[in-house]
Amino acid sequence: MTPSQFEKLVRDERKGLLGYACYRLGNPDDAEDVVQDVLVQFHQQVNERNVEIRRPQAWLYRTLANLCISRLRESERIPIVPLDGQPEPVTSETEDFELEFRRISRLLGEIPAEQAEVIRLRFYGDKSFREIADILGIPLTTAKSRFSYGLEKIRQGMHAPLAV
Repeated sequence: MTPSQFEKLVRDERKGLLGYACYRLGNPDDAEDVVQDVLVQFHQQVNERNVEIRRPQAWLYRTLANLCISRLRESERIPIVPLDGQPEPVTSETEDFELEFRRISRLLGEIPAEQAEVIRLRFYGDKSFREIADILGIPLTTAKSRFSYGLEKIRQGMHAPLAV
């Protein structure tokens, strides 16, 4: 892959990758870090190890999903302690984001993982159903039906109260 092809890929996919990672991790800073890691890994695979990646977009999202899962597992095991010992101030914008994130995460966690992944890629990755089908290696009709069934289950779950 030439440098200009890599730059175009980054330009085309960065926003979707960040959106997807942000809603997987719940934090824009962590999302930025994990997307950077994925792009570095991709660059190393293609340019340093001469690995041919036939479906770059699918590779990026699969690798991103795996890194997000790893980060979430690590964060469950490692307690976060601020360096100065003081908690960070919470703004209403932060509270709004965290409340929305918890509600969305809860709803996505209550539906089958296959449906949740399609919804994340569609809304937060800004992918078309054809792109989602390619990324996940499933038929187009399966991607659409998983999205539809998942949204219906989420609509039903929207009426449930949020446990804080």
